[in-house]
Amino acid sequence: MRNRISGLSVAGLSIAGVGAMALFFAMSTPTIHAQGRGGEGKKMAPLARTLPSDKPFDPHDLKGIWTRSNQPLGWGGGSTCYDCGDRGFGNDVPPLTALGQKMFDANKPSYGRLLGSPDAAAHPEEHIGRRRAVSPANGTDPYQYCNPMGVTRALIYPDPIEFVQLPDRIYQHYMWGYGIRTIWTDGRALPEDPDQARWWGYSVGHWEGNVFVVNSTGHDERTWVDHFGYPHSESMHLLERYQRTNYNTLELNWTINDPKVYTRPWVGQTKRFHLVSNIKTVDGWNGMLEDVCAPADEVDNFDKRVRDLTAPNK
Repeated sequence: MRNRISGLSVAGLSIAGVGAMALFFAMSTPTIHAQGRGGEGKKMAPLARTLPSDKPFDPHDLKGIWTRSNQPLGWGGGSTCYDCGDRGFGNDVPPLTALGQKMFDANKPSYGRLLGSPDAAAHPEEHIGRRRAVSPANGTDPYQYCNPMGVTRALIYPDPIEFVQLPDRIYQHYMWGYGIRTIWTDGRALPEDPDQARWWGYSVGHWEGNVFVVNSTGHDERTWVDHFGYPHSESMHLLERYQRTNYNTLELNWTINDPKVYTRPWVGQTKRFHLVSNIKTVDGWNGMLEDVCAPADEVDNFDKRVRDLTAPNK
C-alpha cells in the first residue's frame, strides 16, 4: 500500500512556496485545518459499516476492530465520528511548568488553526496549542519522520484499532503506523524507574467491575500527547479507563499526571470508538491495512535493488 499517500506519510517532501503547498494539500489529508473540522458537534447519520447497538454483549469482551473515523470504510484519517470526540487530548490544558513551557515552545505542529490567522484570533476560548499551526516544512512533528506516534496520539487518531485479547495481555494494534502496544494483565507491577523509555511505554491493566483500567509510564518523551504538539516527560503516568457501554460502543476516559510538565493532572476529553463490522481496504482484503510510515522513494529504491538482485540474469 505504499501508493497510499495521507497526512504526514510524505516525510521527506520539501515544500517551498504556495504552489508546492497547494500540491501537498491536493495529494493528502489537509494538515492545517480548523479545529472540529468534519463532524465535531454536527449530527451525522450512523454509518452502515457499524453494528447495531442493541445486540447482547459481554462487557469484558474488548476484542475486535474499533474506530473513531467518520469515513465510510472506517479508516482514512481526518475526521472523527459525530459522538467520538475531537482529535485532541482535551482543551482544558493545565498550566505548564517552566520545563513544560520550554518543551511546548519547541514543538511546532502542523494541525490546528493557522498561527497568527484571523481564524486563530477569533477563537480565544481554545488553548493556544490549538491555534499555532505552521506548514509541515516548518514543523517539528516527530511522525513527519516516521517515528511512532506514541499511545495517546495513536488512540486519538481516527483510524481503526484492533484489540487482541489473550489470557495474560491485551494487544492494541494501531492501523496508522501499524504499531503494537502490549497491556499486561497478569498482575505484574509497572517498573518504578524504567531503564529505557519506550515509544509505546510500559502498560498494565486490570478489571474494576466492567471497567478495564490501564496504567502506563515510561513513554518516550519524543512523542506528543496529541497532534497539537503538547509535550510530556518520560515520567508521565497515563490512566485509561475503558468501558464497553453497548455492543457497538467503547468509551475511553483518561488522565495524564506529569508534574514535570503540567502543574496539575490533565483530564482528557471522553473518546468513543465504534465496532467495525467489516473493513475493506483498497486492495479488496478485509482487515487492517498495513499502513506503515515509509518514505515512498526509499521503498521504491529498496524494491528496485531486490528486483535487480533476483533478476534471472543476475
